[in-house]
Order: sequence, then C-alpha cells, then structure tokens
Amino acid sequence: MTDLEQVESQFEPSQGGVFMRRWGAGRNNSVSYSQRKLCFVATDKAFLAHLLLDLSRQPDCYAVKYSTQPRDGMYLGRCFLLHARRVGELWHQFKSHPKLMCTVQDDEFTEEFRA
Repeated sequence: MTDLEQVESQFEPSQGGVFMRRWGAGRNNSVSYSQRKLCFVATDKAFLAHLLLDLSRQPDCYAVKYSTQPRDGMYLGRCFLLHARRVGELWHQFKSHPKLMCTVQDDEFTEEFRA
C-alpha cells in the first residue's frame, strides 16, 4: 500500500465520490461549524491529503475534504472549523506556504451568488 493509499483509507467518499471526506475531532451534532472555511489548492494530492488529515485531528476541526479529480492538475481541499477566528489564524499560517494556495471562503457572503 502506498503512502497516499494509507492516508486515503482514513477518508470516505462523499458527494458521489467527487470528494474524500473525514470528520474532524471537533465534530459534534450539537455544534455547527463556522460559515467561513479554509480552501486549499495544491498540485500534490498526497501532500494535500496529509495536511487535511493532520488538520482533522485538531480539536476545533469539524470536517475536511479534498477533490478526487484534479482540475488542470490542481486539487481542491476544504477545512471546516468551529470558530471563525481559528480560520483566520490558520489562513495566516498557510497563506505563504510554498506547496499550496490558501484562501478563506465566506458562505454567508457567497450564498446569494450560488446557482
């Protein structure tokens, strides 16, 4: 089994197999996650999956997911956290990372533009 296969075995397919998802250590049915979430783009799928696995183990992580198929060589990752402040802290940590791009998506803002 390859390193990527070992990591992927800790995720489950979601949205018809478009994403691989893992519930985070902070998931609780009585708590909702922040409407701001971290979005990652990386060309190295194994690196992204490892990063999201590590983030999922943090106590304030609700869930993580990544795309199974690349778009022009890029994989999308998402991290759903319990608190918006933590989203900002992690964005600051990853915004200059050499292997990925990191942005914050605000679902409250973008909701009216979704088709």
